[in-house]
Formats: sequence, structure tokens, C-alpha cells
Amino acid sequence: MSGLTSREAFEAMRCFLAQFNESEPPERRETIEQILSWTEFQADGGTFDPAQWHDWEAAVASAIGRLRRPTID
Repeated sequence: MSGLTSREAFEAMRCFLAQFNESEPPERRETIEQILSWTEFQADGGTFDPAQWHDWEAAVASAIGRLRRPTID
């Protein structure tokens, strides 16, 4: 698998959440449905809730920092 752009990784996350949510009982789907709604891209290229993209970018930076942190053996 090649490297993904932040946008491609974001879409992969949305696909993963949607697939996961389908396996949940209907009464447990509301929270993830809200997240999927908020993170949907609009015609202008932004997410329905603009804060979600900024939160995503912060999460990506955090994950990269953790993954690149040297380990102590």
C-alpha cells in the first residue's frame, strides 16, 4: 500500500466507521452516524462541520508524532 494523503486517509476513516456502524444494532448507531454526517465533504471542499477537518489534522499530527517517537529497548 502506498502512502495516503491526509484527505484519502480521512475518507478511509469515514469508510471504516460506516462499515463498523453497519454491524452495530440500530439503537447503537446514532453517535457514529453523527460523526459521518459532520465529516461529510461539501461542494466547497470543506466538511459539513468545519471543526472536524481541523480536529482531523490535529489527530494526524499527533499520530505521526507518536509513530516517529524513538522507542527505548
